[in-house]
Amino acid sequence: NEKISYLYQPYNPSILRLIKNTIEASHKEGKWTGMCGEMAGDQVAVPILLGLGLDEFSMSATSILKTRSLLKTLDSKKMEELADKAVNDCETAD
Repeated sequence: NEKISYLYQPYNPSILRLIKNTIEASHKEGKWTGMCGEMAGDQVAVPILLGLGLDEFSMSATSILKTRSLLKTLDSKKMEELADKAVNDCETAD
């Protein structure tokens, strides 16, 4: 919606913490966590989301090939470190 598009801030510290907490809570209950929408196909967000433990991504068809290519270059340990840094940086930024 163009009337509220200015509110879209996927890297806002509060949003990243909410995503992290949601993933952790669902995993604690033995559930998987999926995401659909623009952020799920964002090439910058994908490594962070994987590092946070996101289980499933739903994205536009045009994002799939780029994301597959990106995934081939990523290391799980580095994604976890990136996610940890993003969350910790966010906690000190608020």
